[in-house]
Amino acid sequence: MDQPSRCPHFSRCSGCELDQNFLNPPVWQEALAYFQKVDPSLAPQLMTLGFSQTRTKAKLAVRPPSEIGLFKRGAHEVISIPHCLVHHSAINRAALLLKTELAQSPIPLYNEKTNSGHLRYLQLAVDPKTEKVQLVLVLNTPHSTPQIETLSQTLFASRLFHSIWLNFQPASTNKIFGDAWQHLHGEPFLWQKINDTQIAFHPAAFSQAHFTLFEKMVHQIEAWIPPQSTLLELYAGVGAIGLSLRHKAKQIHLVENNPYAHLSFQQSLARLEDPTPFSYLCIDAKDAPLSPYDTLIVDPPRKGLDPTLLHSIAPLKNTQLIYVSCGFESFRKDTETLLASGWKFENAAGYLLFPGTNHVEILARLTSS
Repeated sequence: MDQPSRCPHFSRCSGCELDQNFLNPPVWQEALAYFQKVDPSLAPQLMTLGFSQTRTKAKLAVRPPSEIGLFKRGAHEVISIPHCLVHHSAINRAALLLKTELAQSPIPLYNEKTNSGHLRYLQLAVDPKTEKVQLVLVLNTPHSTPQIETLSQTLFASRLFHSIWLNFQPASTNKIFGDAWQHLHGEPFLWQKINDTQIAFHPAAFSQAHFTLFEKMVHQIEAWIPPQSTLLELYAGVGAIGLSLRHKAKQIHLVENNPYAHLSFQQSLARLEDPTPFSYLCIDAKDAPLSPYDTLIVDPPRKGLDPTLLHSIAPLKNTQLIYVSCGFESFRKDTETLLASGWKFENAAGYLLFPGTNHVEILARLTSS
């Protein structure tokens, strides 16, 4: 198995933090200590599928003269990473082609100090069926340019790309995406299969970078869902979890405030042939009604549950809560509040969705009675 220390970019690139024990990061030891403290019987396992080519989605910075990659460790300088071991090979191929084309192109690349230049970031997501890439060009302009149109046509003709999108972010900000999008080439949505369910992803909607391991997480969640459940999924995104659980639940209601995720959900729902009742509210999770449901699934951002939502969940009775966490510190804080309110852990596990980093996705099941 490839080690991050063998990667030619490791000593400079900020993408991977660990050069040893990368399949057993320090944060997992913290998680184990926490679970041991609250319930010694849990014995959670860390799930992993190794290191190499596990990341099928990446955001890469673009800077002069033609650097495409991540920021240099300890600095604000972009370095190209053409031989990244953790990226799917299709991402590396696409980035190399972009670098070659940009070196010959008149398109000015983004300069942060002067907020000048046109092309500032890329997003690359791999279609697992074809290994083609859904590409987003993030521009420092309010609209497209003839040079960008020419580049896009050249790229799409290479047959490496599933589709090409433009995103417009002319503001001087660290936020990668702006609000405006334009579809140029290929299919508008990237489709991924979970539990024999086709899930659509608009490029503005969140999707996991390690999709194969995420699917195994969904399988575990499915095993925890009693037949004929009434299920509420908060921070639902495109509905990748809820849609794939439709054979187990009587009713599934999803809540998410990203309109592009809602648009993706509608595309997926249109392909379903079974009669499972679904609803989708495009609102903040804290504003969602929490009854009448016997199972709640939450997948909040790294900062954890909204305090108002946590306050509403804490007093619930006769309810199962499945918590998907991408930030251990917020998970610990939130679950300490729930435990103090009478909830208890039933199961827990870790999923190494970002091998090479000190980050573990926590999956836990709690119940209240």
